[in-house]
Amino acid sequence: MFIPLHVLRMVVIAIAVMAAMIVYEHAILGSSYIPEIAPRLVAYDILRSLVALILSVGVVHAIWQDGLAIGLPIVPRLAPKFVMISAGVTVFALWCAWLFSRNPQIFNALSLEDGPFEWLSAFFLFAASLLFALLSIGQLVNARSGAGRQAWIAFFAGAFFALVFFVVGMEEISWMQRVFHVATPEAFAELNDQKEFNFHNMSTGASELIYYCGAFVLLVLLPFAGLFIRRRLGNGPVSAFMPSLFVLAASAPMAAFNCGRWGVLPIQMSAMMTVIILLVLANAALQHGLWREFLLFAGVAISIVAMQELFLVESARLVRLWDPTEYKELFIAAGLALYAGQTWWKLRVPRSAMAPARA
Repeated sequence: MFIPLHVLRMVVIAIAVMAAMIVYEHAILGSSYIPEIAPRLVAYDILRSLVALILSVGVVHAIWQDGLAIGLPIVPRLAPKFVMISAGVTVFALWCAWLFSRNPQIFNALSLEDGPFEWLSAFFLFAASLLFALLSIGQLVNARSGAGRQAWIAFFAGAFFALVFFVVGMEEISWMQRVFHVATPEAFAELNDQKEFNFHNMSTGASELIYYCGAFVLLVLLPFAGLFIRRRLGNGPVSAFMPSLFVLAASAPMAAFNCGRWGVLPIQMSAMMTVIILLVLANAALQHGLWREFLLFAGVAISIVAMQELFLVESARLVRLWDPTEYKELFIAAGLALYAGQTWWKLRVPRSAMAPARA
């Protein structure tokens, strides 16, 4: 049985460092660990960013080392249509950053509650939920027809994602509270940061951290690890749930939209690791003469760095300090919809048309 020792070692180190920083910031600096404050350029913040960079490099290097123990990575080749879609997402992200640089008021207006981007985020999440629900139903039929254990696993995984994305989508629009003009119950209003009928704003910092880090793991980290483990998964239903490099490239711009919680170490690490992973993929593409993929991965990485720097340097111009995270949630939702669509597409054909499904 393969055990990713390098990754486990780096995870333990990262957790220990985070714990030490939490204790220091609470005991010495007197601040909470998930504050929403304007980015600062002071000695401790620079040190924290340096620590985040070192840990990020260490984690990516550990994944690569453990991956090589399994086998050589697959060639990071993408179909032309996937390159175009991914590039289009990055261009749209750059437009959003440009819009902020030109008119912070419009940038803010697009991200307000019940605004176009909030509803678009909910639409993507509902689309992802529906696709996973359809996938789950199909796998249930296959499982009951004797398709094997992997079909049952795919059924439960699809049902899980369908439920999670539906709940997240409803949370995004406060369970349609404002659509039906439902007053916030007093019990919710006392606990909710924005006096809305939802759960995630009862502890906004913690819920955002879980959502953003979870999205990073699913949409960026797993596709990168898939370079090595995809071959081991075979062609059964379970392998369809492994996110592709297309999902990674199209979702990566989400890493650039941070500001108020930039001082939270996992947020910094997710942004830095996304850039590092893209540069590793660009290097691998270059080694195989894949110029189109090289330009895509390198271009997305450079764009993320430029956009993130803009939000940090110009944070004083933001109407709301958390405006960039509203855009971040849009790109996360779009990435989840692409992931759901690609997973459903892989499993749309009967199992008999693929390799044996039994584990």
